[in-house]
Amino acid sequence: MNVVRWADELKKTFHTYGPGAVLQDVGWRAVNKVASAQVLRGMTVRVSDVQDPTLFDAPGFEGRFVGADELEPYAAGAHEFTSEFVKSAMAHGDRCYAIFDGDKLASYGWYSNRPTPVDDHLLLHFDPAYTYMYKGFTAKAYRGKRLHAVGMCRALRAVTDEGKKGLISWVYSNNFASLRSTERMGYRIFGSAFAVRAGSHVASYATPGCREYGFWLEKLPVDGAV
Repeated sequence: MNVVRWADELKKTFHTYGPGAVLQDVGWRAVNKVASAQVLRGMTVRVSDVQDPTLFDAPGFEGRFVGADELEPYAAGAHEFTSEFVKSAMAHGDRCYAIFDGDKLASYGWYSNRPTPVDDHLLLHFDPAYTYMYKGFTAKAYRGKRLHAVGMCRALRAVTDEGKKGLISWVYSNNFASLRSTERMGYRIFGSAFAVRAGSHVASYATPGCREYGFWLEKLPVDGAV
């Protein structure tokens, strides 16, 4: 990253989130110079945690769980998913909650009830009493309209009606904007999961608060099967 750009980012982080956030960001950037390190802040939300009722509605938009056929026209474009990903996720039972503006896909999020890869190297486990929310996305033209939060809240209500306790998810520890946004929505952080990868070796640790939620990381099997 360009040094001047990085300095500007640190200034913004300092003014918005304080010196502690700057130290954390610098520290993890330094660690990642010698190994791939990640810290995931685990969080849950229940319907009763959402204090803003407007987050369950987006006038002028339509939201629902969709099938692969409805997502196919938007694959391999600006929406950051492929046909192969959709087929694989749905074959494992994952679902996509999408928000449409007419025939335009404005926002989506994925929901899983199984251990789910975080990336190409790590597998996340969680208490199946919750539904795991991952891979949220809002098209550029619709950002700032809270559609990501609306989609999560509506999916939260749907899975709760199906018998789940709520949603479980995570945010990188240095993604301060997302942490603030999810906390405003009603998510409650319960702990952190750490992972350090050097070559083919992975070491992981979850803080005590993660135990209640079965929240931990392990190395993804070589064949990617889960």
